[in-house]
Amino acid sequence: MNAGRSDALAQALGDFDGKSTGPLERFAAAWSVDAELVAELCEFAASADGNLQAAATWLLKRFGVTGAQLSPGQCETLLRLLVQETGWLPRLHTLQMMDTLTVPAALAAPLMAALAAQAAGANTFIRAWSVHGAAVLADQHPAYRSRVVDLLAAAERDEAASVRARIRRTRQAYDWL
Repeated sequence: MNAGRSDALAQALGDFDGKSTGPLERFAAAWSVDAELVAELCEFAASADGNLQAAATWLLKRFGVTGAQLSPGQCETLLRLLVQETGWLPRLHTLQMMDTLTVPAALAAPLMAALAAQAAGANTFIRAWSVHGAAVLADQHPAYRSRVVDLLAAAERDEAASVRARIRRTRQAYDWL
């Protein structure tokens, strides 16, 4: 265990105010990612503190952590952020990493339900990325593909151009759409 890095991580996460990423950028510039750091960040992401969740998921995304670097349990920890009541930032960061995450079969149904609900929500970013996340899930679990086709059709009528743009990119990413 790298005590110095752990202390620096705790400080950076604690200094994150939910807006300015300066403390997180400084931490990311000073340290490189390894399995131990990924584990620490996943533990912080699983905390009940929304600010810690946002900071930890931001760092995971910033470090370019992929599902290949995560254990199945760590993937599930992050994906559960999409099912449980969490703030929009950790949700967005997780959705943006979802292309690299493996969805466990036991989590597929509740995750699809959560993503479908979020696809109709008020937050434009979450709407767009939730539909994309649903497509990622359906690519791994084909039984959900018809549900995703319906979500995509609804999202294509969204008033927000950013949602429609994300949907176009999602359609291009999967040959079954």
